This record gives sequence, C-alpha cells and structure tokens, in this order.
Amino acid sequence: YESLQAALLRAPDKKQALAMLERLSAPDQNVAAARLALAAIASAAEAHDRAAAEAAEAHRLAPNDESAAVMAARLAARTQGGLASALGLLEQFLVREPKSLEARFTLARLLLQAGRVDDAQKQFEAALAQDPDNPVILFSLAQVAAQAGQNSVAQRYLQRYIDLPADIARDNAIALLFMGQIAEEEKRYEDAISWYARVDVGDQADVARIRQALLLGRLKRVEEALALLREPAADEARMRSRLIAVQAQVLREAGRYADAFKVLDDGLKRLPDDTDLLYDHAMAAEKINRIDVLEASLRKLIEAKPDHAHAYNALGYTLADRNLRLSEAQRLIEKALELAPDDAHILDSMGWVLFRRGDLEGAIRHLRKAYALRPDVEIGVHLGEVLWKAGMPDEARQLWRDAGSREPTNDVLRETLQRLNVSP
Repeated sequence: YESLQAALLRAPDKKQALAMLERLSAPDQNVAAARLALAAIASAAEAHDRAAAEAAEAHRLAPNDESAAVMAARLAARTQGGLASALGLLEQFLVREPKSLEARFTLARLLLQAGRVDDAQKQFEAALAQDPDNPVILFSLAQVAAQAGQNSVAQRYLQRYIDLPADIARDNAIALLFMGQIAEEEKRYEDAISWYARVDVGDQADVARIRQALLLGRLKRVEEALALLREPAADEARMRSRLIAVQAQVLREAGRYADAFKVLDDGLKRLPDDTDLLYDHAMAAEKINRIDVLEASLRKLIEAKPDHAHAYNALGYTLADRNLRLSEAQRLIEKALELAPDDAHILDSMGWVLFRRGDLEGAIRHLRKAYALRPDVEIGVHLGEVLWKAGMPDEARQLWRDAGSREPTNDVLRETLQRLNVSP
C-alpha cells in the first residue's frame, strides 16, 4: 500500500483519491497497512476525524507496529480532546517497545504540546541515549532547555550539534543563530557577534548579518555596522529594503537622526513604493522636525494601504503632540482605532488627543486602558501628565517613578518632568 499511498497523495483532488482508495482497499479491511494508507489520504483530504479513526484501527490491528502507533498518536492529537489519548497510546506502546525511537520522539513532541516540559525533556534525553548523534534530538533538547531558562544546558546541546561529524546532515546555521541569540539575551554582545559571524551562507546569513550590525551599533561601532550592512545580500531583492531600514535604525540609535533620514530618503528613491520604508521615512522625518515630509509619506502610505492602522495613528499622534489640527488628528486616530481597537499605542494616541482637546475624563479612560494592555514607559508618562492636570498628583508621581526606575534616560519622561517643573 505504500506505493499506492504515495501516488494518491500526489493527486490534485484528495477527496476523490480517498474514495478511490476506499474501493481498492475494501477487501483488506483487516490489514493494518491498508488502514494506514486510508488514514494518510483522509488526513490529506482534511477529514481529520476519519483519519484518526483509520489510524486507530491500524494500531489495533498491529499493536506492536511503530508506524501505526506513531500515526495513530499524531492524528489523535489533532482531534478535539485527543491529545491525552495520544499520550496514553504512546506511553503504553513504549512499555512494550522501549527501543522505538520515533515513538519516543513523537511522545516528547506531544508532551511539549501538552505543556509538560519536564516530561518532554526526559523523553528527549532517553531518545538521545539511544541515538547520541541524532541532530534533530540534540536541537530539540536545546530548544526545551532554552524554553525552561536553562541556557547553559541549551548551549551544551547546541555545541554537540555543531561538532557532529561532517557526514551527518544538519543545518549548522540554525544552531549558530541560536547560540548567538542566547549570548545576546545574556548581554554577551561580543560573543553573540562572533556566533553570528560564523553564519556565512544562504538566507540565514542575511539574518545573522542584521543581528551583528544591530549589536555593533549598540557597542558604538557604528561604522563597522554600516559597512556590514552595505555588503551584498544572499537574497538581494528580498533583503534590500530590510538592510536599508536596519542602516537607518543603527544611525537612529546612535542619535544620528539626519543621517538616518538620508539613508531612508535615498532608499525610497530606489524603492519608491516600499510601504515599510515609507513608514520608517515618516518616523525619521519626525526626528528632524520635517513634519511636511512625515505627512507626505504617511498620506502616500495610507493611499497604498488604506488599512494601515499605524499610518493613521502616526499622523494623528504627530499632529496632536504638536497641538496642530486637533479635530483632524482625532479623526485619524479614530480611524486607526477602528482598524485596531485593542492596540495600546493607538489607545494612547486617542487619550493624548482627547487631553489636548480638554477632555480629561475621556483621556484618562483611554490611557488607563492602554497602560493595562501594555505598561509601556511612554504610555505611563502620558497617563501621569493627564492625571497631574486632573488633580491626581500622587498617582501621577507613582507612574513617573515607575517609568524612571525602568528607563531613567527616557526622553519623553525627562521632557515631561522639565516642562511641568516636577520632581517625581
């Protein structure tokens, strides 16, 4: 039945393929291989309950067959409430067949799906004991360890993965990226850069190069970062826009706002219809107080993508923050909120424009909702200012103290406290 199953899986109409297999397999209802083939074709036809039932019957007919057990468990786990029975099936199967590697690996994956991380880790470790050079198991153990916050354990498994003999097929690039991410998370930026630099082929190399550049910028090695970003990309057409945006980000984070704007301005001359660059161009224009350019870029973006909530929001907020055309600013933010009603930043903008228009009650309501959704420092600073103006200084000071403890150099916090002549 394997060759027949393979042929039917290539058929364009999977439901028709299932009907054909039903006819052909009718004499073999008590043959596990026939039931497994029916399960595979039913799954391809998205008849998930039928697929699970066929695989379960195959497992009943051949209880010690690993393929039947694994397929029955995988398909049961996809049905409503079937995960627990899938786990039980594999646990019982492994009691009978403890050396079944694929069954143990599948059990580990399903335990992760069930949120039982410690149990999954034990099963992966048992699988690795059976097959110490299995790259899939090593990488899975690294993922589980990282998920559990055990970075040093994750690194050990990744190093074993990287050091596997050359004749064992695997993708070292993903392990090197993972090593870089762990180092970056631990703020070991030089180590992270070294790991990323070892990713030197394919699409992953472009991702690694971007991470290197951002970290070099963070270490104040801005010119190195920019030189790296100017190198040709593996996928030039797909990455061109992203590399321009990251160059601008490095410059912006270095406080070189005019240079960041120029990079994006030049980029738009080459890619005039790139909507991501249009948005970044507008934000860069705001940093150098070119509100005319900001408005032109955002209006062009809205014309190209009329459902771009953040374009409406950015234009509305910029006008509100400068006390310009407040009724128009509110209409723009209302449109953004209509498109993304639970976006904390848009709720913050609505609170801010209402504050500018004198509606303190409405402003507080929107800002409290925004802060509950996302306790962002700048949202907290805005809420603090509105509460201060509304005669609630104690709560305002507490919000500002919280903001200062998290981001003591935040520009919005510093400017607000100076303008109000307040010490939190």
